[in-house]
Amino acid sequence: MMRSVYLKTLYDKRWFIFGWTLGFAALSVLMATFYPAMHQDGTLDALVASMPPALKGLVGSLADLKAFPTYLGSQLFDIRIPIIAGVMAIILALGLSTAEEERGELRTFLSLPISRTKLLLQKWLALCTIMAMTVLGIVAGLYASMPFIDGASIEFETLARLVAMTWLVMIAFGTVTFAAGFASGSRATANTLGILVIVGSFILSTFGQAVDWLGDFEKFSLLHYFPAVEIAKGTIELRDIAVLSGVTVVSLLVAIILFRRRDIA
Repeated sequence: MMRSVYLKTLYDKRWFIFGWTLGFAALSVLMATFYPAMHQDGTLDALVASMPPALKGLVGSLADLKAFPTYLGSQLFDIRIPIIAGVMAIILALGLSTAEEERGELRTFLSLPISRTKLLLQKWLALCTIMAMTVLGIVAGLYASMPFIDGASIEFETLARLVAMTWLVMIAFGTVTFAAGFASGSRATANTLGILVIVGSFILSTFGQAVDWLGDFEKFSLLHYFPAVEIAKGTIELRDIAVLSGVTVVSLLVAIILFRRRDIA
């Protein structure tokens, strides 16, 4: 496990991976079990008609709760997973950047025959791999619960698209915090930026549907580029992939440039 920074990081985070994978699986099972109560005939029609516009951003369109794929898109991937995944992204990114620098481990790594750029990239690749492992818990949880839930079924391709876009959003959130940590060396700076991006994205995407002046700024939310319900219906816009990937790449490049110039105490 000591042959590379990448492998050592994965080994060190093995219990983190296990815990978050189990958590995502449990959340998926929990949300799937609520589905039968959501698609009973006639139950939602009156609610849809009387739904205040201001609340639609919080609970989504109730009409989407009738089919299992759009139910998952609206209630699991569009509301709960991005926020929980964002919290995980901040914790993981801080742990791989400023936390190691505060413990003096970063100086130890830099004393080895490895460049700063290679060190940062291997840490970032480990971050991406850990996120990919944990989101597989969503798949495991849903497939474990669907045989026991009436009417619960989703095509593998649809679920794969939802999980892949979830992973891409997680990487964007995590890379912003990760980059800020390596670029500044300050836990406070990285943590604050990460929280602002996640909370700001949530507020803009959630309330932008009901508040006109917020709607004008919704395009600055990363969650705006993760329309989970539309993805559940089979649509993925290349623009969304490009924006999320662009945020990730730009953040990473800034981190590489500034980290190479920093004096590591």
